[in-house]
Amino acid sequence: MRFFRKSLPPRPTLQRRVPRPWDPPESEFPAIVPIDTLPFDRSEQAAIAIIGISAYREGFDIFMARRIRPSVPGLDEDPTPEMARHMRTDPMSFPFFSLLLSDGQQVVSGRPHGESDPTGPILRSHGGGGTTHSQFLRWWAWPLPPKGPLEFVCQWPMYGIAETRVGIDAQLILDAAQRSVQLWPEDKG
Repeated sequence: MRFFRKSLPPRPTLQRRVPRPWDPPESEFPAIVPIDTLPFDRSEQAAIAIIGISAYREGFDIFMARRIRPSVPGLDEDPTPEMARHMRTDPMSFPFFSLLLSDGQQVVSGRPHGESDPTGPILRSHGGGGTTHSQFLRWWAWPLPPKGPLEFVCQWPMYGIAETRVGIDAQLILDAAQRSVQLWPEDKG
């Protein structure tokens, strides 16, 4: 009895995806933005912080960590009665994340709808993982921010974290974007 098949079945022809300008690049390595951990407010139940930022020529990744106190029910456990009430009655009970740009624009997390071009800056979840009490999240922001202060705004009412803002000078991101590594300059995206 053979362990592996003698030959593999033919693979279907793959279509090359045409990258959109607002998607994370696939032919570029980012540069690291020199920041320290940026903790948002924390409660007796949970804490959230930005733990890193990496910059590309057209946008940037934001890395976030969320921690739930070990003695508090985690994300896939039975919630406390107070948490259950929040989840049933308040759509704001889930965590929210947004950006405030120096020109006054607010960039709220979410996905652009459909295939149409975005009408302004975007901020969307771009992966993550973790356990019931410790999560790692990655956010993609496009385009690069304008010069000046950049604020990150977060809240997680279900775990007692009110709206909190932390900020950096956007020039840190703009400078890092100039250091990103173009792998195949002839390929856009």
